[in-house]
Amino acid sequence: MRIIGIDPGTARMGYSILEVMPRKKSQPKILKTDVLITPAGVDMHKRLHMLYDGINEIVSAHSPEIMVIEKLFFNTNVKTAITVGQARGVAMLSAAQNGLSVYEYTALEAKRLLTGYGRSSKKEMQVAVKDSLKLDSLVKSDDANDAVAIALCFIMKDMVRDL
Repeated sequence: MRIIGIDPGTARMGYSILEVMPRKKSQPKILKTDVLITPAGVDMHKRLHMLYDGINEIVSAHSPEIMVIEKLFFNTNVKTAITVGQARGVAMLSAAQNGLSVYEYTALEAKRLLTGYGRSSKKEMQVAVKDSLKLDSLVKSDDANDAVAIALCFIMKDMVRDL
């Protein structure tokens, strides 16, 4: 089973493709992780189109069955929440058009599952992802690492239940 993890954002959208063989109880494996970047100064509708095209290319290349996306949670910065919401919408539209199931988790849930503490730092999350997947090195970009972490939420929390 292939899973695409998404850390939404309009300037930087982290993504990961994980493969797991649930019936064999094998270790999840990262097939790809990276960041889609849109240039500042470009009109928002064009940036969203770039993200949409990028996600569709990734889905086409890797054929995931499930999209796991970070659920929007904001406290004070409404402008950031709106742009993140737009990026989430583009990703979810791609999932719907490509027949993917969608699961959503907050960053707090990912942190709690991977580190035991909902307010873990970015560095602590990088170490937790590295240790969880038994990687030789850290996933360098915070956005890409967050995309791996959100996909791991599904694997740790819901995958076994849904089989």
